Amino acid sequence: MRDFQQELSDDINEVDLRINDDFGANIGYSIGIKVEEINTQFFASYNSTGGKSSYSDYSGTVRLTQLLKAYTVGAEYQFKLSKENSKTMFYFGTRGFFNYSHLDLESYSKISDNVSRESIDFNSIDIGVGFRFIYDIPISIAKLRLNMGYDLVMGGDLKFKDNRDYSLEDDQGDRVRTGWSGFRSGIGIVIPL
Repeated sequence: MRDFQQELSDDINEVDLRINDDFGANIGYSIGIKVEEINTQFFASYNSTGGKSSYSDYSGTVRLTQLLKAYTVGAEYQFKLSKENSKTMFYFGTRGFFNYSHLDLESYSKISDNVSRESIDFNSIDIGVGFRFIYDIPISIAKLRLNMGYDLVMGGDLKFKDNRDYSLEDDQGDRVRTGWSGFRSGIGIVIPL
């Protein structure tokens, strides 16, 4: 996505667009339920990131924004690494999941009193696998959960929302993919039921 963002900025020759945000790390949210009998946690999550390029001077403003969101469902098998009588629990988890990704490309320009705004939407289905190390610390009836791991995501084609026959391509004709792979870390609360 960063390469595609750079291409979009370079394609506008009239002004010197600067990249203000380049799909950096962001906060995501997850919720899950663990079935102890099979040591498996089922989860749903939401993540977002984006990029923005802009130029502004006395005559007006030009801005390109790419907002990327992912809605995820999956399952994680957890191997217990700590002893049974330990107060804190340490797990190794392997996971598989599906993402529904949504990319909103928006261009905005204002020159004098003339405003132009266009938005194009793309969607993809991504498949991912990953691993995590999980550390649970008891606090009263709940547990504080710390985790860290890596997800490898095979991004699907970003299909044009209004016509699924077309996909997003870069200047060389290669299909643009989401690029959700990366390291993950988190902090959360576990409530035993």
